[in-house]
Amino acid sequence: MLPGLQPKQRLIVKVLAKGAQSPPDGTVVVCRHPGNANLVLTKRVWRSQGQLLELRGDNPEASTDSRHFGQVPLELVIGEVTAVIPATELTTARN
Repeated sequence: MLPGLQPKQRLIVKVLAKGAQSPPDGTVVVCRHPGNANLVLTKRVWRSQGQLLELRGDNPEASTDSRHFGQVPLELVIGEVTAVIPATELTTARN
């Protein structure tokens, strides 16, 4: 998700309740990969179409996203990213 998210940042994620509506376009979500349930992805909602989401990474040249694996069912979305903790704050907190 470069440049929007940087390595070693921590994400605060609001879990998506069962039966919830699709997150609005532009929302950053954490979801399970549609072809590998053990792989967790962080992507931006490009387009919401009911129970299906088209997800894209912020760096289109380097991102594996819905252009490669298709639309993602809403049931695979774990939650919405609500906050990002910069890596520098993590280092400071440990000292």
